Amino acid sequence: MTPARRSLRVHMYHHTHWDREWWSTRERFRFRLVHTVDAILDALDAGPDLSCFVLDGQTLVMRDYLQVRPGRQAALVNHVRSGRLFVGPWHILPDEFLVSGEATVRNLWLGERTARQYGVPLSRVGYLPDQFGHIAQMPQILSGFGITSAVVWRGFGGPPVGGPAGGAEVGLDTYLYPRARDPRFPAEMHSEFWWEAPDGTRVLGVFLPLEYYRGHYKVRPGDPAFTSDQTVGRARRTSAYLGSYAATDALLEPMGGDHLPVDPRLPGLLRDINGALAGDGVEYRLSSLDAFVEDVRTQQERVQVVWQGEGRAFGRKAHLLPGVLSARLHLKQRNARVQTALERYAEPLQALHWLLGEPYEATYLWTAWERLIENHPHDSICGCSIDQVHREMITRFDEAQQMADLLAEDAHASIAARVDAQFAQGGEVITVFNPLNWARTDEARVLLNSFLEVTPEGWTLLDHLGQPCPFQVVTVRSDVEKAEPFAWLGSEAQRPHDANEFTEVRFIARDVPGLGYRSYALRRRETPLAHGRVRPYAVLGNVALDKGDGAPSDLAAGPGTLDNAWLRVPVDPRDGSLELLDKSTGFTYSGLNAFDDGGDNGDTYNYAWPLGDQLFHTSGVTPRLSWVEVGPARATLRVTWPLSLPEGLTGDRQSRSPRHVPLLLHSDVTLLAGVKRVDIRTHFDNAARDHRLRAHFPLGRTVTCSSAETQYGVVDRPVTLPGDQRGSSEPAVHEHPQMTFASVSDGERGLTVLNRGLPEFSATPGGTLVLTVLRAVGWLSREDLLTRAGGAGPTTATPEAQMPGPVCAEYSLFPHAGTWTQADAWQAAHDFNAPLHAAAQTSQIVPLRNRHRERTGTLPPAGQFVNLSGRVLLTALKRAEDRPELIVRFVNPTPEPQAVTVGTLRPLTAAQRVNLREEPAQALAVTGDGVHLTARPWEIVTLALTVEVTP
Repeated sequence: MTPARRSLRVHMYHHTHWDREWWSTRERFRFRLVHTVDAILDALDAGPDLSCFVLDGQTLVMRDYLQVRPGRQAALVNHVRSGRLFVGPWHILPDEFLVSGEATVRNLWLGERTARQYGVPLSRVGYLPDQFGHIAQMPQILSGFGITSAVVWRGFGGPPVGGPAGGAEVGLDTYLYPRARDPRFPAEMHSEFWWEAPDGTRVLGVFLPLEYYRGHYKVRPGDPAFTSDQTVGRARRTSAYLGSYAATDALLEPMGGDHLPVDPRLPGLLRDINGALAGDGVEYRLSSLDAFVEDVRTQQERVQVVWQGEGRAFGRKAHLLPGVLSARLHLKQRNARVQTALERYAEPLQALHWLLGEPYEATYLWTAWERLIENHPHDSICGCSIDQVHREMITRFDEAQQMADLLAEDAHASIAARVDAQFAQGGEVITVFNPLNWARTDEARVLLNSFLEVTPEGWTLLDHLGQPCPFQVVTVRSDVEKAEPFAWLGSEAQRPHDANEFTEVRFIARDVPGLGYRSYALRRRETPLAHGRVRPYAVLGNVALDKGDGAPSDLAAGPGTLDNAWLRVPVDPRDGSLELLDKSTGFTYSGLNAFDDGGDNGDTYNYAWPLGDQLFHTSGVTPRLSWVEVGPARATLRVTWPLSLPEGLTGDRQSRSPRHVPLLLHSDVTLLAGVKRVDIRTHFDNAARDHRLRAHFPLGRTVTCSSAETQYGVVDRPVTLPGDQRGSSEPAVHEHPQMTFASVSDGERGLTVLNRGLPEFSATPGGTLVLTVLRAVGWLSREDLLTRAGGAGPTTATPEAQMPGPVCAEYSLFPHAGTWTQADAWQAAHDFNAPLHAAAQTSQIVPLRNRHRERTGTLPPAGQFVNLSGRVLLTALKRAEDRPELIVRFVNPTPEPQAVTVGTLRPLTAAQRVNLREEPAQALAVTGDGVHLTARPWEIVTLALTVEVTP
């Protein structure tokens, strides 16, 4: 019996995909945007035929347009309100792996704020058409905004369910079926599927088998055969191909692409196509993403494919372009710093001083967030644009950083002014704030006016209980402030100082409460100390009488060795690698922080190895050791390798040049008193081109997978590549994305490498973690790579992507027993990424508000503003957007349920769970010590707390 023919409805959404900046600058693209939107509005105004148009899922397009076309605001707004023009839900279409989870949430919030500003509705479809892969928690993020669907392309896909596997993707035939390879992901696909986050949250996924870019129909008035083939014939081929993937009777076909204009002919062409396809059971309709999702929802019982976790499947026709993780790494590092400044300091400190009766700088904070998020489109943060684009990004990073720092400093000053200073007995009060939700012992740094002449010999530092805290000082220079012998400091100008010269006091602050603070007093000594006989730190080995005895901390230094209560770190004098003894487990790790450097004839999108590659290693180079700093709080040993590297590639780009240039590679290895972590700062001046530099960290055991932090979670990935990759248009690679850490373990011992803004790592079956420190390439895109078929953009030279000049990378080693979760390695990672924040009670510069704050003494010398207990990670502490409530957001970053308690310093009168859009979901009981709840594995929890706000 012949099966009944399906009647298919093709929802064609007409759109333009707007890369704000890419192979040209933002302003050059905006000039095109203005005229493109002018034409869209003209076509919509002309009549009802063009029933709808999708403006690429991002509200910033509206902002950019109306900034120079304010006279057309009414027309644009009216078409959005009438349902003919669709915008949002995003503010910009972000890269997902290279920005934080909170930045992704704020991106959606900016879409909400823009919609409210113009009084327009947002599309309720999670439009993600061109991102270079998708994070595991995106379904939970979208659901938190009431968005229950996602349209995706890269990183998903496979042969259609029940269909042939097809040929290799390298072919030029658009309709070839891709092959599936990676066993982690579904082997067969429907265009409709359930996308499931690690916590179990599901959204309706919509896969675009023919991607988002579909050029306009081609019409030749004098060639009816050609016109028929390119309209009716194309529609017949497309609907048949999309139909092979469809689980329902609804098909989704894009019409539009990168910077393409509106096509006013489209309604008429679709009428002609429908007339020709009437007998095929296919009907085309000009539609929207929202209408398509509504249609599928009526048949969702047919949706059977479930995709769990991240969308990062290679070899499925859509390039994932993994080299963007390491292109222009300085952009990733700047982004990490600014995100941390906003998430860990500016917002929490503003929220806490709001609880003390001060204003909350909501608009100022959003201004900083918007400036930062303007750098988050995938062509921007990924580093795959022309050099001018990325130069302009630096200015936006600078502006966002300055705003975040100022808002944090001002709020911290407000809190510090309230601390009871009686314990200081006339000394300078320093408060240390802990932005994380667990108690920590870590380094604190505070900048003091150089005219105070603070030295360990002339001053003493005591905690609020009167216990001495050894400290050390270093002279630093500020790029943005100046120091003068201000009268209120009570100092006399003993000697001249440069105006931008400050004294940085460094000390170990012990047991600082989570989301709380601890105070210290810095006082002049009546009699300065003389350190001629006694070192202020311990010295390993045989030394003269008193030298190294009675040292005030557990930190010790010796020839080529660092030591504290937790760790011993000797440097191998033969090759400069580190040996690491974990005193708590007895495990020893060897060969750490060794480097290799190989050629790279790829581009900003993909690493590629030249056929005649040569690897250079520090293992064959005798290092030079020198002490940078030694004291009771921290000691830093510099390891220097004099390397000689090829200056670039040969003319045919298949080998490394025989001409060499010097590269002096430094790793500053730091150990802190009482802290179980080895901090490393690797830096050098890069004079070579077309190469990749990586640091290696062997576990010393074999492993089957690596674990790395992702946005709001941790992802396990196999250390071996999927088989049968030859013929793929883009084979899978060993390199993976990470947030603040990557970890390997054999179950008994583990090693976690922490990082600041270094998102690319790999892991070997032998248990070695490999961290990319530099990738230098000179082209936006090329078509002659061995690791990708075809180009990913224009063949444009990008000499600044070679990363010439100073390069710096910061990372840290955390050894432990068992796995990352058993050792709470994620806490060490966030300790490293969110240093303690210190402030002096007396302004060291001209006060930010141009006046001194009144010292009220209403806060004790140590305290906790918010108690968030349990094995969870705070991700946001801020005031609610629409009401005077405190928002506390955290994630359970473990695979087990966690019991959580939340309390506040000020009386807590009400509490409720809310979604990410801050809409009420569930009222919670408030007891004497706060709110009690359980967080599911990997669950993102947002609470809105009503707290008494008092001065």
